[in-house]
Amino acid sequence: SRIDVRQTAADRFRPELYIVPADPATRGQVRAAAEARIASLQQEFPGTGVEDAGGEIRISIPEALRVGHEAHFGQVTTRFLEYLRDRSALPVWERPNMMAKYYVTTHGTELSRRHPALPAPRLAPR
Repeated sequence: SRIDVRQTAADRFRPELYIVPADPATRGQVRAAAEARIASLQQEFPGTGVEDAGGEIRISIPEALRVGHEAHFGQVTTRFLEYLRDRSALPVWERPNMMAKYYVTTHGTELSRRHPALPAPRLAPR
C-alpha cells in the first residue's frame, strides 16, 4: 500500500491521510490492518478513525487533534529535547535515518565547496 497526505480542494485544503492499497483485491485486508492499528492508538489519539473513500481508506482525524504549524513545532521541539535528555528514548529506526540525512547534507556541502561558486545567469531584463 501507499500512504498519501493530501491537501486538496476536496478536503477543504486541510491535510488528510489516505491509504491506497497497491492491489484492490487486498483492500479488505488493508482496512482491517488499519482499523487494528488505529484502535491501538485510541489512548494517545482518541477519536481517530478509519473511513471508506472509494477504493482508498481515509484516516479521520478529529478537530481536537489538529494543530497548527506553531503548535506542531512546539511538539517536535519537546520530542527532540526528550531524546536529547534520554538517548534510549530515540526510536530504533531514527538513528539510521539521521545518519543518512546527515551524510547526504555534509557530503553535499563538501562537494559544493570543491569548486568556486558560479553566478547564475541573469534572466531578468536590465
